[in-house]
Amino acid sequence: MSGTYTLFGNRGCGSALVAAALELSKLPYHYQEVDYSKDCPERDRLLELNPLGQVPTLLLPDGTVMTESAAIILLLHIRWPLAGLVPSGEIHFPAFLRWLMLINTAIYPTFTYGDTPQKWLPGVANPQVLTDTTNAHRETLWQQVNAAADPEGPWFLGPTFCAIDLYIAVMSHWRPGEAWFAEHCPKLGAIAAQVAKHPRLEALFEAEFA
Repeated sequence: MSGTYTLFGNRGCGSALVAAALELSKLPYHYQEVDYSKDCPERDRLLELNPLGQVPTLLLPDGTVMTESAAIILLLHIRWPLAGLVPSGEIHFPAFLRWLMLINTAIYPTFTYGDTPQKWLPGVANPQVLTDTTNAHRETLWQQVNAAADPEGPWFLGPTFCAIDLYIAVMSHWRPGEAWFAEHCPKLGAIAAQVAKHPRLEALFEAEFA
């Protein structure tokens, strides 16, 4: 579909995943920075499009609203398969789907609930316990992902780059952080470093995480 996409995002957040996918797809897009933590015109616009007030939110050229990074990744793959966001063929596709969904449904929610524990445990004397337990659970999950990475590399699925590598690269900047990944999940740390050096992504990663 021709036309310009509009990505509503916040630097360093999950919108970086979609920004990277758009860069690889070469689809024209406009980026709108939104501080969704405070009242502002940009946040009001975001809430009109996505009542959850979350990023990434992608406005398609025809005005259709897309949310949820996994759904957006799959859509961009359909529209520009040459970007390599989804592996072709039967060999790697099942593993791709498995780990894409695990990252989105198991790891990502640990931030949703752990970042603002008082929101989910109102009136509890020590809501920080939710942050502590989700942090520990996240580390266990990342170690499972690390164990599943192809030992031959250089990417998660071996010789085939895909969107899983983008998730690893972006999320390695979040808790528990790059130093933890280097020590406890070295395969994922190496993948993240390679993605950040990709010629089409290097400037984006510097802008997002410098």
